[in-house]
Amino acid sequence: MKKQLMIATMAVHGLLGMQSAHAAGAMNVDDAQVLDANKCQLEAWGKFNRDGTERWLNPSCNLTGNLEVSWGNSWQRDANGMYLSNSQLQGKTVFKEMSANSYGVGMLGGVVRQTDSGDDSDGARRRSWNYYSKLLTSFSFKDDAVLLHTNLGFNHRGKEQTTRLTWGLGNETRLMERLSLIGEVFGENKGKPGYQGGIRAKLVPDHVEMDLTYGNTFGRETQGRYVVLGLRFITPELRR
Repeated sequence: MKKQLMIATMAVHGLLGMQSAHAAGAMNVDDAQVLDANKCQLEAWGKFNRDGTERWLNPSCNLTGNLEVSWGNSWQRDANGMYLSNSQLQGKTVFKEMSANSYGVGMLGGVVRQTDSGDDSDGARRRSWNYYSKLLTSFSFKDDAVLLHTNLGFNHRGKEQTTRLTWGLGNETRLMERLSLIGEVFGENKGKPGYQGGIRAKLVPDHVEMDLTYGNTFGRETQGRYVVLGLRFITPELRR
C-alpha cells in the first residue's frame, strides 16, 4: 500500500509540473452522487493535446451530509509567464441517493472566472464570468457493475454573452475488482459533440483512483484529439 501511495503522489507532482495551454475539465459527464459525509477529495489531472498541456487542481468536501462543494483552479503559461486561467466554484447535491440496481437524481451549479491569454495588441489579459447548472441522473445495473449517467443543463458564457443547452451521457463498466471502463459523449445544442473514453483503476480502494482517457470532437480527426491522466485522492472520514 505504501508503494502504491508513493507512485500516486509522484504522478500528481508530475501533473503539476507540466506546461499548460488552456483549461478544461477531465470527464465532462457527472454522476448523481456526492462524497460521503465528512469526507474530502483532491482531483488533479493533466490534459495533453497538440497545443500543450492543461493542468487542474480540484479539491472538494462534503461537511453537511448532502452538499459537496468544490473549488477548482487551472493554470497555463503565455509570453508573460504562468497565470491562473480558470477558477471554478461549484455546489452539488442529490435529491434521491442511488443504490444498487436503482437510480439516483441530483443537481449541480457553479460559476467560473475565466482569464484569457494576453493576445491583443496591448497584451492585456481579459477576464469574464461563466455560469452553469446541470440536472443529474444515474442508473445502476448488475449490482453496480454497470452505471449509466445522464446530464442536462445550461452554460452561460460571459465573454460571448451566449447561453446554450448542454447534455451528456456517461458509462462506467466494471471489468475487474479494481479496473473499470469509462466513457462519455457530450455536447451543446450548437456545434459538434465530443467523446472521451478509457480506464479507471483503483490504486488504493476507497482512497486513490487513476484515470487514463482519450478524447476528441466528432469529425475533427487529429486536430481535436487529447489524452488525459488524472488522479483522485479521497480522505478518511474527518469527524465522527
